[in-house]
Amino acid sequence: MAELPTGDEYGQEIAGHSYDGIQEYDNPTPGWWHVIFLGTILFGISYASVVHMSPMWPTRDERYAAAEAKALEAQFAELQKIPMGEEKILRIMGQPKWLDMGHAVFEANCVLCHKADGSGLVGPNMTDDYYKNVKTLADFIVVIENGAADGAMPAQKTILNENEIALVAAYEASLRGKNLPGKEPEGEQIPPFPEPITEETPAGG
Repeated sequence: MAELPTGDEYGQEIAGHSYDGIQEYDNPTPGWWHVIFLGTILFGISYASVVHMSPMWPTRDERYAAAEAKALEAQFAELQKIPMGEEKILRIMGQPKWLDMGHAVFEANCVLCHKADGSGLVGPNMTDDYYKNVKTLADFIVVIENGAADGAMPAQKTILNENEIALVAAYEASLRGKNLPGKEPEGEQIPPFPEPITEETPAGG
């Protein structure tokens, strides 16, 4: 077998093997490539050690909780300035974007008892003028926080935050007067609620 050439006409080294008569230049991987490759290995080891094993780095759940808290702060920044009570509910009722949020909280927590449209299943119909535990708007907050009917309506204060309670209270109050067919009226008919406070509502009115 003939000895394979070790260089070409330009003086470049040729690898000492042949595949079906095809030869290749002997071009070793450049040093910078090895440096990058080694760097990625070292980075991977460092990343795994710090992010997944070190107590100095917050866990995934902690990062999620922090991000959620930041999002809630931005989302409810204006709402958080309003003290909990009737005024807060009226202001939410006057803001369609906040009522939409209240609707979302209602759908996530209340439909099993009150039905998706609020017309009542186990819980009372929220769309008529009759209430068992509510006399004023502020009573919505009390019922949602502490529950009612000896636990038939479970307390939500450990499940919902303050703003979510206010939002769902306002949404439930906004259902009044729709008079949807559903569960028969329960409790007593109460006076109308005050008008919602909108951006156009005059100060003091």
